[in-house]
Parts: sequence; structure tokens; C-alpha cells
Amino acid sequence: MASDSCLHTMAYSSICIIGMGLLGGSLGMALKQRGLARRVVGVARRPEALERARELGSIDEGGLDATAAVAGADLTFLCVPVLAITRLLPLLAPHVRAGGVVTDVGSTKTAIVDAGESVLPGRFLGGHPMAGSEQAGIEGADPLLFEGATWALTPGEASAPVEPLSELITGLGARPLLLPPEEHDRAVAATSHLPHATAAALARVVADALGEAEAAPRLAAGSYRDTTRVAASSPELWRDVCLTNREPILAALGRMQGYLAELAEALRQDDVVAVERFFRQGREAKARMESARRKG
Repeated sequence: MASDSCLHTMAYSSICIIGMGLLGGSLGMALKQRGLARRVVGVARRPEALERARELGSIDEGGLDATAAVAGADLTFLCVPVLAITRLLPLLAPHVRAGGVVTDVGSTKTAIVDAGESVLPGRFLGGHPMAGSEQAGIEGADPLLFEGATWALTPGEASAPVEPLSELITGLGARPLLLPPEEHDRAVAATSHLPHATAAALARVVADALGEAEAAPRLAAGSYRDTTRVAASSPELWRDVCLTNREPILAALGRMQGYLAELAEALRQDDVVAVERFFRQGREAKARMESARRKG
């Protein structure tokens, strides 16, 4: 736990977390274990969720009334699905205390930043930690979830000051990355949203194989596990992500379909060179991405 003198220097003394799922629960644990706030208040829809959050050490106290919780908070994290964030913002805005800041952890940013900065000019800052798992709910919470993760901050034209939140994120062990919300959405459409969509499709293809080959479950090894892991994620969460990042995701899906069509045509033509080229280009693309990640 941080010393009392250290806590006095913190930009945010009281932090509210709305949504006690995987991200909200992990965030609360990390804040409390690292001594980054004097008071962490949780908000959930069910009393039993708040009780479990207290048992796991995610919050100091909790309640069901989000408007009351934000009224006493220096900083509020919205850890709910994307469409719920855009619905909550206008409801919460009149109750945010003077000087209070609101941020979020949503997977898409353009729609959220537009909504947040319109109702809380100068007091909203969009955010997205690139951390999580296929697990849902507070039972999967981990205080080390954000350790070493990139945490995107996406200020618009009327955002809250970046530096205090950036410092808090660094204190959580994550790496802040500033970029425009539109750039964020184009990037994650390819790096996050498309992989979830393709994992869901692949899981369906493999399930279809059950009717064609009884041995399929015993032959589903590492490749299957690695590429379908995120297919176990929340359907409701990914519904909202896709609906709020429609155009970038459609563009990414189009590129994916084009590449798969190349392979299909090469197989139809029995084109040995083209088949090998397909996999070579994939390996080279993977190497370029990994090289860029190491430099970043």
C-alpha cells in the first residue's frame, strides 16, 4: 500500500467504477493494491455483484445508484458495454461533481468521445486498455491485468486534461498511448475486432465438422485453441463493438475475404506457387508486425 504522503499527491482521491465485470473488477483491485486512490466505489446492477467485489478486494464500498456514486467521485471509469456507455453519459453528466472527470474502457472510441465531450466538455477523456480475456465477470478479475498493456487515450477537441489520467494509468503498470479516436477505431478494427469475428466464424466451421468427422474433437489441438480462444467472449459486448465501429470493421472484413478468396482460387486452379505464396506472405506480414511491436 502506498504511504499516506504519496496518497496526498494523487490527482484522484475518490474513484468510482461503474460496472463490476472483468475490467471493472481488475481495475478496482489494481487501484487498491497499488494505493492509487483513498476510496474506490463500485456500481453494479445487482447487490450480490457488489458484495463479491468487496470480498475480492475490488472496492471499498458500492451501490446501485450510478448518479449518486459519480457525485462524490474525482474520477469515474465507465466499465460497461459500448452502447451502455453512450446511454449512460447524458444521464450521469448533470451529477458529475465540479472538477470531476469521466473516462471509459470501451473498445470503440469515436462514438463515445463524441457523446462524452458533448455532455461533459473539458471533463471527459476516452480510454481503452488493450487488456482482457475471454472470461466475463468479476470472477476472472486480475490486479495484474493491465501490467505492460497499452492503454489508449483518445482526446477530442473538448477533452479533459490528459496528464493526470496518463499518470494514473502508468501507476497501474500500463503504457498510455495518445491518438485520435478515428485512428484508434481503424487500428482496432484490424487488430482486435476482426480477430474476434474470425474466431467466431472459425469456431462455427469446426463445430460443423462434428457432423462430418467424429474424430474432430480429438484432433482439435493447439491451432484450434489459439485461434478460437476469444470466440468464448461475451456476444453482447461484441455486438455493441461491431455496431459502433461498423465501417472500419467492414473494411477489415473485406480485406480478409479478399485474401481468403485468393487462396480458394489458387486451390481451384491447383496453383502450387500461389498457395505457397499465400502462406509466405502471411509469415512475412506477421514478422513485419512483430518487428514494429518491438520497436514501439
